[in-house]
Amino acid sequence: MKRCLIIALAALALPLLADDQTPASKPVATINGEVVTAAKLDRMYSNLSPAMRSQYNDTGGKAAFLENYLRKRLLVQEAIKSGFDKRPDIVMDMEAAKEGALFDRYVRDVVTPNVLTDAEVRKFYDDHLTDFATPEKVHVRHIVITGNGSGPHPKSDEEALAKIKEVSELLHRQMAEVKADDPAVAARIRLSYFGEDARKYSEDATAAAGGDLGWVVKGQLDPDFEGAAFKLDKGFPSGIVKTRFGYHLIIVEDKQAAGTEPFESARPTIREYLMAQHAEDVMQTVTRLTNELRAQSKITLYPENIK
Repeated sequence: MKRCLIIALAALALPLLADDQTPASKPVATINGEVVTAAKLDRMYSNLSPAMRSQYNDTGGKAAFLENYLRKRLLVQEAIKSGFDKRPDIVMDMEAAKEGALFDRYVRDVVTPNVLTDAEVRKFYDDHLTDFATPEKVHVRHIVITGNGSGPHPKSDEEALAKIKEVSELLHRQMAEVKADDPAVAARIRLSYFGEDARKYSEDATAAAGGDLGWVVKGQLDPDFEGAAFKLDKGFPSGIVKTRFGYHLIIVEDKQAAGTEPFESARPTIREYLMAQHAEDVMQTVTRLTNELRAQSKITLYPENIK
């Protein structure tokens, strides 16, 4: 399934706790003293719709979701601080939203499995494997210097080339200084150097995010850029790459080979799709259930009080 959303993400510093805490209880962020634990982040992330979670998976994952959540939470904190949440109309809206969420989830998780079985979901997956083919993709960062009088610091093409050479020499000196024995540690150090240099020198909107372009597949970016990026080994910067946008230095943070999305990962998307095809059956099931509940319940109506 093709996913083309690219989001520039801000880095998030994670607070540290004592070693005796369980991973789930450790904080991933504090927002004005309000702690967000790893367990809470996992719950919120798993509750995203399959389409939204897929977008985040391709463009920064839980760290990107957390960044958006904390911005939303800051506004919520301001609303509570001002007493906005106590307004009668807001209280009513929140109660309605809570009831609506409970109704929707109960229908989805309890009622609809009687309409759509796991066997049907699995059969759809097996019958449509080509729809779940995943292309080769790379998680890539870059540093770009623009010439031809364009960009935030207009300069000639020759000046741009001279500048990228200067940055390239600095970057490769930094890479040569990495002596960590653990390859994973060495890779993190090299990426941190690259990100720091991108923030200092790169001349596009991704600079603030350390040059992070997220996960990309072939066909999303400039062909000359992709031609270089997909040939790189993980964690080692490229030489200078020229595209119509300027001169680039590229580093591949991670790679995923082409393959097939696993069934467990695809299951929520398939269920969502098939439930849309069974919408009439679902409504009939809901109507039948609510009729049964109404017949079994004590309900008194007062039409004279309806104005």
